[in-house]
Amino acid sequence: MVLDRSGLPTLADVPEPEGPGALVSIRACGLCGSDLEKLTPEHAGAVLGHEVVAETVDGRRVALVHHRPCGECERCRAGHESTCDSFRAATIRPGGFAERALTDAWVALPEEVDDARATAVEPLACVLRGAERVPRGRVLVVGHGFVGRLFSSVLAARGDEVFAVDADPARTGRAPDGTVDAAVICARGGVETALEAVAPGGTIVLFADARGIPAQPLYRRELTVIGARSATPAHMEQAAALLTELDLPEPTVLPLERFAEGLELFRRRAILKVVFTP
Repeated sequence: MVLDRSGLPTLADVPEPEGPGALVSIRACGLCGSDLEKLTPEHAGAVLGHEVVAETVDGRRVALVHHRPCGECERCRAGHESTCDSFRAATIRPGGFAERALTDAWVALPEEVDDARATAVEPLACVLRGAERVPRGRVLVVGHGFVGRLFSSVLAARGDEVFAVDADPARTGRAPDGTVDAAVICARGGVETALEAVAPGGTIVLFADARGIPAQPLYRRELTVIGARSATPAHMEQAAALLTELDLPEPTVLPLERFAEGLELFRRRAILKVVFTP
């Protein structure tokens, strides 16, 4: 699935990927909200997809690592691996919406987890890293789509009292009865909701591009705002091990030929998650 000159996804034949890395056969790839942001002329020629389950040449089923930090620089040692210079390099080439790809790293998958469910390893790994920055206690998840559901599941599993709201009433969970200790913003437009809910001295974790955060309430109420983006190989390992223990939403599975249909369903919020198979 290649982006054309207009940035629209088009099914096309492309050369077998060549170069460094291991060649794998892709079994399934999930569509991420960040993929939608790249459907622009600027990314013409790109093959998107990074929530990938693949098969190695020796028959092992694996989840591909999307980005890989160096693990040694000052930023990595401080726990900010996603800001590492090495983190920018693509580790899945050309991308997951294809039949085959080159990869630099992967994690093994439990045999009892099917391909579609296993595509959740990468987003779950991102959530696990983000959850480390969420103080324990009463937590509000703002934006309760697929990633919001992952946050709710992870936070509840560690013992937090979890609340969830969404612009779509059908996706809203239990609203908070009073203030919360922390809020996780998983969708654009969630800033005002989070600010209203968090108690003075509380924490807001940005897991989405929450624009327009006003300084006044942060200053007056001494709130802490923390960003969390992407995952590390270590979090990928943790996510793979947790797949069988968490209550995760079931995805809609479609062949790659029906990409436009799945994209439209996802955009209309008619489904929580769509996974494509080549």
